[in-house]
Amino acid sequence: MLSIILFILIISAFAVMACFRFDRAFEEALPISSMGIILTLFLFGMINILQVGAIVICALAFFMYVFTIWHIIKHHDAESIKKGLLNLITPGSVVFAILAGLLAYWNKGRLAMTTDEFSHWLDTVVIMARMDDFGTAPNSTAVFPSYPPAMSLFQYLLEKVNMVCTGGFAEWKTYYAYQLLVVIIMLPFIKVKESGIVRKAAGVILWLVALIAPLYFFKDMYGSLYIDPFLGVMGGCGLAAIALRRNKDLFYEIYITMLCATLVLAKDVGIYLAMFIGLYYVIDYVSAKQVDNKMKKLLGLCPIAAMLVAKMLWKLELRVSHTHQKFSAPFDVKGTIATIQGHGSEFYTSVYNAFREAITYRYIYYERLGFNYVSIMTLMTIAFILFNHRLYRNGRVGKATAIAGAIIPSVTVIFYILSLFPLYVSRFSEEEASYLASFDRYCGIVFLTGLLYGIWLLRDAICSMSSKVLMIIISVLFVASVCHSKTDTLKAYTSRHTVEVSKEYRSLINILSDKINRNTEEECSILLVGDDADVPYNPILATISKPRSITFSDIYISSSVDESGISLNDFKELLASNYDYVAIYRVTENLDTTYSDVFVNKEDIRSLSLYLVDKATGMLKLVE
Repeated sequence: MLSIILFILIISAFAVMACFRFDRAFEEALPISSMGIILTLFLFGMINILQVGAIVICALAFFMYVFTIWHIIKHHDAESIKKGLLNLITPGSVVFAILAGLLAYWNKGRLAMTTDEFSHWLDTVVIMARMDDFGTAPNSTAVFPSYPPAMSLFQYLLEKVNMVCTGGFAEWKTYYAYQLLVVIIMLPFIKVKESGIVRKAAGVILWLVALIAPLYFFKDMYGSLYIDPFLGVMGGCGLAAIALRRNKDLFYEIYITMLCATLVLAKDVGIYLAMFIGLYYVIDYVSAKQVDNKMKKLLGLCPIAAMLVAKMLWKLELRVSHTHQKFSAPFDVKGTIATIQGHGSEFYTSVYNAFREAITYRYIYYERLGFNYVSIMTLMTIAFILFNHRLYRNGRVGKATAIAGAIIPSVTVIFYILSLFPLYVSRFSEEEASYLASFDRYCGIVFLTGLLYGIWLLRDAICSMSSKVLMIIISVLFVASVCHSKTDTLKAYTSRHTVEVSKEYRSLINILSDKINRNTEEECSILLVGDDADVPYNPILATISKPRSITFSDIYISSSVDESGISLNDFKELLASNYDYVAIYRVTENLDTTYSDVFVNKEDIRSLSLYLVDKATGMLKLVE
């Protein structure tokens, strides 16, 4: 756990300094610190010195603590120290400390299971930790190197700290870093402006709803590395910060600016959310400040500028590294319009019909109440209008900000959902488009954005109630209801059941990977044989055995007996010429029947075994 403690100390350094030097609450400064770390690592990665960036961040953290101590000693009057301690020890910092410990306990030992985690989300972190470079680097073996690296950079820092402490890579800490960053982005909203312990307690209680909210659209969020829920969290928090923040000072402006840049670097679609957040920010900035000075007006464009710079830098990285950008085909606008008018091709029409059915007949449930996607969009729009009308009526925001706060988030949700139809017909294969691959996950990004935005607005309304008793009752009942609706999911996570499931799922694969990592050279080439449709052992082994090159045998020999396959002698020649080892996950019928003579000893043919290739004869000798 030493690496976890050191990591938290590193990411908290600026926040601690801000408590004493800038008179800021810990929960206000921590997101700026964390996003600043991501953006700093990104810039160092752009010039191919990612490891230097990690060292610089650690050094800066150390000097920030030294400066903080020096500042306390220099300004040692009781009032200044008391003010700094009150900024440091807040409901937000206490909740963060508790959750940091609980998340470590709930995730310790967790192992990845899904194919997508091994094709990118975990695989990229493994590559970065090993090579100290982006997945776009030559010979990185990344499957999707064009995916932006924001989350991976945060996870990378923890893994590098862990490597210093333990010498190895810990899969479960990638989950920990992900979930910790989600908490950090939400943390500023735990603060209640109004004084009084009752209101602060209600604020903390209602804040817990936001932690559970992602489970309505991403039931495996706290056991997965998919970036989509994180985008929704950032989107909802960005919109809510503009609507609810009262003291819109430099820290607020930095928070929104960094958030827009980080969104762009989290996933390609992040620029969509950043664009609307930036637009909302500009309207609020210009209307609220009544700015006459042209230079100050330009400052309102900082989030949009940061978004564009981040996008251009990542495009530059892809261009310089000669990395092809996945899913970048332009939308077929003409074909989309023709299909809506009833004149589309058979393929377009079938996808369009599937899309209309999906938004009408797919439901999200709260207890026994089901809401289809159309009703969710409608209810969110109504809620945004009502909540922003309340803020305007109470004099919290101006008219332009209130209108923007109702319209922009609504358009963000609705337009994104509707744009999925041209997305499928333009960028997906016909097979994937026909069944709307990952449709619920894509919709979940903006639905979670809208839900969190609504939750923060609702929380603000409840915490502003005049009756403190009623406020606490509503808060407790609200949290209890939300927890009850997700009881099974929460119980599986907090009881560590999902961790045990992941360990069992990976138990056989890890036996083979341990043999590979223990007995082979890092630069060797391995042919993997197996047959198990239920377990993606090939991408799993390819990730956890890096940098070894692993090739799946089905490109040469099938699992079942195939008389038209390559001959035994050709197979031996293939092995001798191209591979150093053969690993067997599960003995296939074809290997046991057709190619058994390739083994020095036929009695050694067994699953979960590693064999050395004789370069002279192509024969296989059991290693372990």
